[in-house]
Amino acid sequence: MGIHTVKASVFYRTNAKIRSIAGYGALLARNLNGFLPLDSDSSSNRLEKELNPLLIGYPRNHNYRIYKKKLFPSFKLYERLRLVLSLYPDKLESFLDIGSCRGFYAMEAAQRPNCRISAGADIHEPFISISNKVREYLDIKNVDFHFATLDELSSRPESYGGPFQTVLLIGTYHYLFWGSKMSPIAYHNHRDILARLSQICTDRLIFSARLEVNRLPDGIKQKAKTLGNEVGYNTADFLRSAEEFFEVHKTGYLGKYPLLVMLKKNA
Repeated sequence: MGIHTVKASVFYRTNAKIRSIAGYGALLARNLNGFLPLDSDSSSNRLEKELNPLLIGYPRNHNYRIYKKKLFPSFKLYERLRLVLSLYPDKLESFLDIGSCRGFYAMEAAQRPNCRISAGADIHEPFISISNKVREYLDIKNVDFHFATLDELSSRPESYGGPFQTVLLIGTYHYLFWGSKMSPIAYHNHRDILARLSQICTDRLIFSARLEVNRLPDGIKQKAKTLGNEVGYNTADFLRSAEEFFEVHKTGYLGKYPLLVMLKKNA
């Protein structure tokens, strides 16, 4: 990364942080009453006290809480959410979050006026259970959560309510490529992953990932260093494969990593 790119990245992230602080302050101000104690005898308060401890933990940029039957993101989640929302189509009609964690993005999308169906998919079953508990409590009828792999989603998207107008894939791509403790499936091939993603979405893929070996989590970095040059795990090789299926637009950064909106070709 050249010095000018580094400076641009730092400037963008600093500006984004300032905007997030201002936006989050406004969110709290608008909902100040929502953060005052509820009647301890109310059934909603009791249920929320049971659910909220389940909505925090690793990864911390997915933490949120429920208050008076509303979703409230943590500041770390809000920082991401603000940038991601700006990339949604004007009318968000259907939505899928791959690697949905505790389900915030899918439930937030489901409550948008034009959203017919929203879904989240993950391969960590406790995340699916937690998300379904929140969905049931909030009575969001047009969202579902699935224990499903990318292979399952792409081979029969109609079984999950797809294909979807908008697909979200943030912070998860390196696990698809290299595998993880939760799933032995490792593609080791950008094109295979991107071809499957193109089968799931009809309009756009909103994407952010660690695309350089030296940025990978320690647990898979050594494996990646061994095979990285052989399989081409880097930003340039990723973009070459992506451009076969998508028009790729760089929109900034999500934390330290590039944020892309990828419009499906021949949509």
